[in-house]
Amino acid sequence: MCGIAGFLKKEANRNQINLILDQMNKSQIHRGPNSTNSYINSSNQVGLVMCRLSILDLELGIQPMTSKDGRYTIIFNGTILNAPSLRKDLEEKNVNFFTNNSDTEVLLQMIINYGIEKLDKLNGSFAFAFFDNHEKTLICARDRFGLAPFYYSWNKNEFLFASELKALLSTGKISNELNFESLNKYLSLLWVPGPETILNEVKKLPAGHFIKIDINKEKFSINKWWDVTIKNTNFKSIKDISEEIRFTLEQSVKRATLSDVPLACGLSGGLDSQSIVGLLTKNNYKVTTFTMGFDGHEPGDLNEINVSRIASEIFKTEHNEMIIGSEEYFRDLDKMIYHLDEPYGGGLPLWHVLKEAGKNFGVILTGLGGDELFGNFGRWTLLEKTHYKVLRNKFHFDTLFFNRKYFFSENLKSKLINKELKSSASKYLKDIIDKNDLTNIRDKIMYLDLKTQLQDEYCNMVNKFSMANQIEARAPFLDNEFTNLIFSISSKIRTGKKDFKYLLRESMKEIIPKQNINNRKRGFIGLESRKQNFDFRELNNNLFSPNKIKSQNVLNIDFIKKFLKSFEEKGYYKENFGIFTKNYGYKSLWGLIMFQKWYDIFLDKKNNNFQLN
Repeated sequence: MCGIAGFLKKEANRNQINLILDQMNKSQIHRGPNSTNSYINSSNQVGLVMCRLSILDLELGIQPMTSKDGRYTIIFNGTILNAPSLRKDLEEKNVNFFTNNSDTEVLLQMIINYGIEKLDKLNGSFAFAFFDNHEKTLICARDRFGLAPFYYSWNKNEFLFASELKALLSTGKISNELNFESLNKYLSLLWVPGPETILNEVKKLPAGHFIKIDINKEKFSINKWWDVTIKNTNFKSIKDISEEIRFTLEQSVKRATLSDVPLACGLSGGLDSQSIVGLLTKNNYKVTTFTMGFDGHEPGDLNEINVSRIASEIFKTEHNEMIIGSEEYFRDLDKMIYHLDEPYGGGLPLWHVLKEAGKNFGVILTGLGGDELFGNFGRWTLLEKTHYKVLRNKFHFDTLFFNRKYFFSENLKSKLINKELKSSASKYLKDIIDKNDLTNIRDKIMYLDLKTQLQDEYCNMVNKFSMANQIEARAPFLDNEFTNLIFSISSKIRTGKKDFKYLLRESMKEIIPKQNINNRKRGFIGLESRKQNFDFRELNNNLFSPNKIKSQNVLNIDFIKKFLKSFEEKGYYKENFGIFTKNYGYKSLWGLIMFQKWYDIFLDKKNNNFQLN
C-alpha cells in the first residue's frame, strides 16, 4: 500500500504542479514513509506523486513507474495478489520486465497490452492512475470492493485526486463547504456513503468504476467496469459446496501471503479470523497473531481473550494479547478521526490491533468481508418474513428495516439538522434494494451491504487505520475466486435462518478448534458502543456549546439541548412514531459527538489541528 495523488489541467505551469503535488504528498506521507517520487509530463499538464510503503520488490518497485519508451506512466496504491501468474502470462507474450517481482510493473504492462478491458483479471486491492503521454489521456480506477480509497475533484476542467480527502484539502483549491445531504446520511448510518463525501466539492470513485479524462478535449467520464453479480446457480450438496469453499478459501489465503516483509494475522473467537489462521498453519506457515480484550470485562462481546487463546494454542501461533483500558482506548481518538478523513461513528478497536502489529509487521490478514458474504447477522430476516420483495412499501421498509438497523430517523434529523434536506438515507438504501434485479431478499441485502457499508465504512476504516500505522491490511474473503464462488451459491444454501453462518461453519469444521466451532457470532465492537461516564457539563459547554452550534450553523440548538438532557437524565432519547417507538442509545449520542469532533479537526478555522499526525 501507499499514497497516490495527482493534478491535471490543460494549461498549467510546472511550479504550480510541483507545489500542489508537494502539498498533497506531505499530508498523506504516513501512508508511505519508505520513499516518495513524482512525475510531470513535458507539456506540464499532468503531475503524479506517490509515497511508498514497500511490500513487494523493495528496491526496484519504485513509483511513478514509466514504460521503457516513455509513453506510459502509472502510480498505484494496493497489491495485485495474482501478479506472479499475470506476469507469467505476459512473459509468454514476449513482454520483458525490468523488476524482479513488482506488481506495479505487472499492472502497467497489463494496461499497456490489454487496456482497461482486462481489469477484471486483477485480483487484489488497487487504486491507480495511468497516463498516456501520446494520446494525452488519464485513466483512474478502483478495485471491485473499494479496498483502496480514491478521492477526487473535477472543477472547471481541473482534476485533483488522492488516496485521502485531507490531501485534496491541503492544496487550498478545494472548498471545505459541508455537504448537508451527506451529513443527513451519516447521522443514520454513522458513515458517509459514496459517491458523495462530507464535502460538496469532493467525490469518491465508486468501487468497480474507472475515470477517463481526455486532456485535449477536456472531457471527463466515469464508467463501471465491474459489479456484484449474484447468480444462484450452484445447487450442489452441502458436503460438496463445503469442500469447495474450504479449498477456494485456502488458495485465497495462500495468495494473501505474497509479501517481502513480515506478515501477521488478527485472531478473535469468530469464524473468519480462525479460518484464515487455521488454513495458514495447515500449510505450515509460521503465524504471529494479535488479539485484544477490554480490561474489567468478563468473557463475551468485549473480551474474547480466552477463546482466542484456545485457537492460538491449537494453531501454535506466536500469540500477542492486548488488554486495553478505557483511557488507553480513547487516547488516540483525535488521531483516529484525522486519519479517517470523514465523520465516523462505528467501532474503533481495530486501531489498537493495527497499531501494535504495525510495530514489527508490514502486512496483516483480516476477516474483512466474511460477514457480508455469509448472512451478515441476518439483517434480512424481518423483511423476508413479511414478504417485502412483493410489497416494497416504504412504511414497511422503514418500520422493519431502516428504523431498526440504523440510527437517526428521517423525522428526527429534520429537527436536528439546521437546513431543509432534499434526500433521505432511507430512500438511498431502499432504491439500491429495489432497483437491483435480484428476486431473493437475502441476495438483495447482501448486494446492498457489499455496495454500501462494506466499501464506505469497513474498507475505508480498515485502510485508513492500517496506513496510519504503516501496515497493509489484506482481506482473503474478498479474493476474486472466493467471492465468485460465494456469488454462485443459492441463498437458500449460503445462509440459514437460525445459524446465519452455518455454511462457513460447516466448511471449516475440520480446521477450527472443536471448542470454538460453535462460538456465537460477535461483532468486533468497542467501548464506544457502551454507556460511558460522559461529562455532560463538558459536552454542553464545549463540544455542543450554544456559541459553537450557532457559529457552525449546522445543528439546531434547541434540539441539541433536548437530546443531551434526555441522555443525561435517562440514558437514552425516545422518539414516538404513532403506535411505534424508538429508543436512541449511546451509539447515537456517540455518532453525534464524533461528527462534532471531526468538525473541530477539519473545518473549525479557530483550530490548527488539521496537520495533526
